[in-house]
Amino acid sequence: MNTALILAAGIDPAFQMDIPKQFVVVENIPIIVYTLQAFQLHPQIDQIIVSCLHGWKEMVLAYAKQFNISKLIGIVEGGVDAQESSWKGIEWLSRRGTVEQEIVVVHDAIRPLVTADLISDSIRVCKEYGMGVAAVRSMDTIMLTQDGETGRESISRYDFRRIQTPQAYRLGYLREMHQRAMKKQLSHSVDNNSMIAKLGETIHFSKGSDFNIKINTVEDVEMFKALYHMKRKTEEKAEAVHR
Repeated sequence: MNTALILAAGIDPAFQMDIPKQFVVVENIPIIVYTLQAFQLHPQIDQIIVSCLHGWKEMVLAYAKQFNISKLIGIVEGGVDAQESSWKGIEWLSRRGTVEQEIVVVHDAIRPLVTADLISDSIRVCKEYGMGVAAVRSMDTIMLTQDGETGRESISRYDFRRIQTPQAYRLGYLREMHQRAMKKQLSHSVDNNSMIAKLGETIHFSKGSDFNIKINTVEDVEMFKALYHMKRKTEEKAEAVHR
């Protein structure tokens, strides 16, 4: 059984809107719902849980009912960061007796353009190597900086990967990594991949995409709108060809 763990507990004071970014409505649909729908429609995802921002559980339940997210089986209150929010989801699954060899696909609620192909590939790589972390090559020049304003050393972009979600792991392995991190007092990791890398583990990459954007700013919301409309037009053209 494969479980999607959707991380929706983040709140960014710098985000210049009145509500958390995962609940911003675009084309009459909240951003988190686009993400939930991607996993709802994926044939390899059996169930969904959400690690949710405090005070928003009832809203997520209402959205799940309104948009027929029938695979949603639970909502847990998230933590102060992605590491803690993931751990709370893992603990919830473990208490339910979830088998340790089952796969958990962790994904940011604010990556609403995740595709079925990215989800499938993360699961495929996880089955082979025990984890599958979405990654894309950097196409930009990379420079080291000490002050954020000047740079002296350029680094080969071919040695870098930009990490995204989905990130798929065996439940038992992910649980063990979190327990090791707690023993070593490693906290506040931006994602599970970063935490695991700090523990000295090798990360196995799955497919990522430049279209799989993470919504962090108001400008990102506008980018999402543009990409969503482009995707819709492409799908409509494909449907017309097959009629």
